[in-house]
Amino acid sequence: MANKTYIANKKYTIEANGERIEYTLVKSKRKTIGITIYEDGRVRISVPFSASEKYIQEELQSKADWIIKKVREIRSKNSAAIQRPLIDGEKILYLGREYELKIEEKIYNCGEVVLNENTMTIAVSLTPLFPEEIKHHFIKGALKKWYSQRFCEIAQNRIHKFSSQIGVKVNKLSIKDQKTRWGSCSKKDNISLNWRLVMSPESVIDYVVVHELCHLKVMNHSKEFWDLVASILPDYIDRRKWLKANGETLRI
Repeated sequence: MANKTYIANKKYTIEANGERIEYTLVKSKRKTIGITIYEDGRVRISVPFSASEKYIQEELQSKADWIIKKVREIRSKNSAAIQRPLIDGEKILYLGREYELKIEEKIYNCGEVVLNENTMTIAVSLTPLFPEEIKHHFIKGALKKWYSQRFCEIAQNRIHKFSSQIGVKVNKLSIKDQKTRWGSCSKKDNISLNWRLVMSPESVIDYVVVHELCHLKVMNHSKEFWDLVASILPDYIDRRKWLKANGETLRI
């Protein structure tokens, strides 16, 4: 066991109180152990290149109860999550505010989404042979397209504002349908954001945008990184907590 070599992306397990959790172990240039628990319950453990197996096992065992508790909470939340019914009168989110969904059957402008003061209206086909299952799929697709287009405009404006404050320049913005991330960036100064963020308050959108922009300067989660985030958004912790607590509600 002492000579065991850890391989990036290979699966390992940790056990506590009779429950076993699978995780991916990755060695990196970091100085301490990092634990990432994704929205789908996957666990990723990052450790320094110099970390011995004994050190890794001792550290993980000391945190085993906490890791398993968090994974259990996430799995419970995911199993309780129910597909949102996209029907007339349903409440739907946009920029942190609830709107009443209205379905209008038309023979033209199908897929058009119109936002009014308190309602979000979607036009769907009058075709009598349009099954409910297909209608639901059509409504969901129209909403996702509209959300993505609106979010792209919003994100570009926020990036323009904050990139000048932070002193970075974004090469390319992509709006994606990411299942486990709200945002990401690359060494080529490209930023990707999850379209579902458009359902959250603007303050939360700003947090994710600033988070990714700061990574263009500091590509880790060191004190230097968080100090940079705090210099732009002093209350970033509250915004981050909101996203963590409410992220599962941002779905259609």
